[in-house]
Amino acid sequence: MSTVDYSDRVVVGVDGSGQSAIATEWAAQRAERLGVGLTMLLATPPLVVPTSRGHMMREGVEQFAKRVGSAARERLDQAADEAAAKHPGLDIVALLLEDSEPALALVEATRTARLTVVGTRGLGTIKAMALGAVSRHLISHAHGPVVVVPETGVARDARAEGTVAVGVADEAHSSQTLQAAINEAQLLGGKLLVLHSWEYSPVSVEGMPTMDTELFASVQSTYEQDLAVLVAEQVGSDHAFEVEVRVTLGHAGEVLTQASHEAELLVVGSRGRSGLGGLLLGSTAAHVARSSICPVLVVPNQKE
Repeated sequence: MSTVDYSDRVVVGVDGSGQSAIATEWAAQRAERLGVGLTMLLATPPLVVPTSRGHMMREGVEQFAKRVGSAARERLDQAADEAAAKHPGLDIVALLLEDSEPALALVEATRTARLTVVGTRGLGTIKAMALGAVSRHLISHAHGPVVVVPETGVARDARAEGTVAVGVADEAHSSQTLQAAINEAQLLGGKLLVLHSWEYSPVSVEGMPTMDTELFASVQSTYEQDLAVLVAEQVGSDHAFEVEVRVTLGHAGEVLTQASHEAELLVVGSRGRSGLGGLLLGSTAAHVARSSICPVLVVPNQKE
C-alpha cells in the first residue's frame, strides 16, 4: 500500500451510501471547526481470481475492474461535490485508492490524520466500505483518534449540545482518554461529563441480602472523590466548561450508551482492564460505537 500523508487533515471513509454521507457531513463540520482540510477516502479491494482460471478470465476481470473503478470514482466525486456545495470554503480532497482493503487503508490513515471518521455501517452496490466491519477493525487497530458517527449523525436532544461525555477507568489507563475529552470540551465549550462504572456480582446465599447498600455508598463516594481529584488535575483552573463527575453501578457499555443520550460526543479508550477498575474499554469501545446515538471518539491507548 502506498503511503499517503494525511497530516493535519480530517479523513472520512466514504462509499456513497446514506450512512457515509452523514459521516462526511459530521467530518466536514469538524474540519471547519478545527481549521483543517478534509480528505474523503474511498478504497476498493482487489479482485481475487482463481489461479487455475486466471489466464482465461484475465481480460474479463480487467474490464470489470475498470468498471468498478469508474463507478467508484463517480460515486466519490459526487459525494465530494455535495460536500463542497455545503462547505464552500473547505479544502476537500477526494481520494480513490484502488486495490486497497478499506479497513487497512483507514488504519493507515490514522497514523498521520488529525482525525479519522467512519459511519457505523455502509451499503454496498460497491461493497468497498462495509463500514460495520470496517469500523470494528478500525477501532481495534487505529494508531490515532477515530470517530464513529451513527445514523443519527448528531445528538437530537437540545440538552446534549455542547456536552462531552467520557468513560474512565483509572489514572494509568485513562489519562489520554480524559485529555482527549477535555480538548473536545474546550472546543465545544459546554460541559464535560466524566463517567466511571463498576459491576457488583455478589454470591447469592439464601437469606442474605444481594446488595450491601452501605458498602456501595462508601465505594461510590470514594471513587467520586478520587475521580474528581484526577479530573481537576487534568482540567486545571482555566476552563470555560462545566464539569460533572458521575460514578454509577452497572455494565460499562450500558452506562456509556445511556450517557450518549445526553452528549454531543462520547469519548472512550480503545483498551482498558477488568476487575473493580470498571470500564473494559477494549470491548466496550466496540459496544458503545455500535449502540451510541451520538458520535463516539475512540482514543487508542499509546501505552503498549
